[in-house]
Amino acid sequence: MKQEGSDKIGTEWLSIWQVTQYADVSERTVRAWVHASVDALPAIRVGGKLLVRRSELDSWLGRHRVRLLETIDLDGIVRHALQAVGHGR
Repeated sequence: MKQEGSDKIGTEWLSIWQVTQYADVSERTVRAWVHASVDALPAIRVGGKLLVRRSELDSWLGRHRVRLLETIDLDGIVRHALQAVGHGR
């Protein structure tokens, strides 16, 4: 018999396998995210098992959103780089 609130716990915390399914990536990729030296995916270890809070995964994925090429001002970037080179930076 399930304890009251166990469904909430089951959906709040994801195993590494569940993260792979949710994000459609490999286990190796998820482990690399968790162990990254910069902006690692927050995770906890319980009894040797890594768990990721779904809300933290969603937030982390949102911070790593890829910008479409159309939204990048390439002319501005090149102009800025040329100005920096021209000023000896």
